[in-house]
Amino acid sequence: MAGLTAAPKVLPGLPFAQGLQEAAGAGFLLYCATAIAMLSIKLWFRLRNTGERS
Repeated sequence: MAGLTAAPKVLPGLPFAQGLQEAAGAGFLLYCATAIAMLSIKLWFRLRNTGERS
């Protein structure tokens, strides 16, 4: 295990795995940003419509 940490460029699939990890991280950030935006819009509509009800 110590040999893998010393020379990570020897593994043939490592650049591909790093690319997948970066893409997954970007996708997760996009998912979180979309969820926060949707929840914010929902909250804004709910707060905006509270004064109209009697």
